[in-house]
Amino acid sequence: MKKHLFSTAMCLTSLLLVNSALAKDYSEKHNADQEFEFVKKDAVTIDRSSSFRLNMPPSKALPLFTAPGEILWAPGWKPNILSGDGFEKGTVWLTKHANNTTYWHVSEYDTSSNVALYTMVTPGVSMGTVGVVVSNSGDNGSLVSVTYNLTGLSEAGNKKLLKLYSKKHYPKMIAQWKDWIEANIDKIHRHY
Repeated sequence: MKKHLFSTAMCLTSLLLVNSALAKDYSEKHNADQEFEFVKKDAVTIDRSSSFRLNMPPSKALPLFTAPGEILWAPGWKPNILSGDGFEKGTVWLTKHANNTTYWHVSEYDTSSNVALYTMVTPGVSMGTVGVVVSNSGDNGSLVSVTYNLTGLSEAGNKKLLKLYSKKHYPKMIAQWKDWIEANIDKIHRHY
């Protein structure tokens, strides 16, 4: 019985070693066949979060952070909705800024937990997610937390991420959102 277990163990070890060698050989050949000028070691990834308070309940605040909702307060925000309504999971829309088109996808939009998650891709620049969580802050107000997790797709993309989403600039950008929302609060209240 011990001989049989030893033989089985040796066979399994041999298979694992051969499999490992084949996988390494395939990986080396496969990676050699692909020539990318920009690879993982070159890419910059940022992960930034910041929060602000709004004087409205979470159920009114969450829709402000959708493709149609941001039209009410974000200067120059003109989404081109290609599918869905801008709120529902699976919605796809485009935005233009300068010479770049950004492709957006609603990965999650949950009104019961007041959470939205968007996937965004700006070809040749960056790709990642934008998450919005709206919680009750008391006194019928909301705490809005916005998290950007983006990876540069080029040197130019890296530079943009490091500038626009720096630890110094990001909180200012998100605070500006609050200012824009408050400046447009009458329009927002008329809409809802």
